[in-house]
Amino acid sequence: MAEEVLKVTRHPNYAVLTLNRPEKRNALNQPMIEALNNALVKFETDREIRALLLRGEGASFCAGIDLKEVAEASGSHNPTSLESVFGRLERFPVPTIAAIQGAALAGGLELALHCDLRIASENAKLGMTLGRVGLMVPYDFTRKLIEVCGSANTAWILYTADLLDAERSRHMNIVHEVVADAKLGEAASALAERIADNAPLSLRAMKATVRRCMSETFDAWHDDLLQMARSVRDSSDAREGVRAFLEKRKPVWKAN
Repeated sequence: MAEEVLKVTRHPNYAVLTLNRPEKRNALNQPMIEALNNALVKFETDREIRALLLRGEGASFCAGIDLKEVAEASGSHNPTSLESVFGRLERFPVPTIAAIQGAALAGGLELALHCDLRIASENAKLGMTLGRVGLMVPYDFTRKLIEVCGSANTAWILYTADLLDAERSRHMNIVHEVVADAKLGEAASALAERIADNAPLSLRAMKATVRRCMSETFDAWHDDLLQMARSVRDSSDAREGVRAFLEKRKPVWKAN
């Protein structure tokens, strides 16, 4: 299953991980999450790797968590394994790059944010849309949004659940570079190769330093917020939001 949902390509000094569920817009299900984790574990100790490129097969980067899987779990989705693999990606010892085309939504946006650098095609649409289906953005994922684009932009993204085009995402500091749709693959590979040409010890030391600076900044107690998030995920509104999304109708909120 892992080989089906994730393609792994090894170049001389960098690797490419390609999400491979194009028919589902590369939505994250449990096999894909496990495949990502296994690939990261494999390359963490590979001293020849100097950069990691993450991309999506087909028209989208990643449309977030597979809500059909959430619905089949009676609306209760435990994000622990997702948080774990995103944390592993964030701590990956060398620079990481997300190449974003089409949809990068909710968990898909967070997947890109947990990479160090982001390059997007002109057709990219980014957003944190969990408010539309009655779900909650976990604390660590909210922290990552604030780290990347600031609290004011985070508030806009979360409260409106709007989709951002590539240029607006660049102005919000979410995306570093925007390129023509047909040039995304070439531009992302060129960036990975440019980074991988640099001194390996320097890259690892600089990555560790940046991560240490940011991790200390956001070291705050948040057990109460984790409990609040669990309550939201277990609510009848969350079940209604997911059902409404799958049934392509407007949800009826009851605040319980």
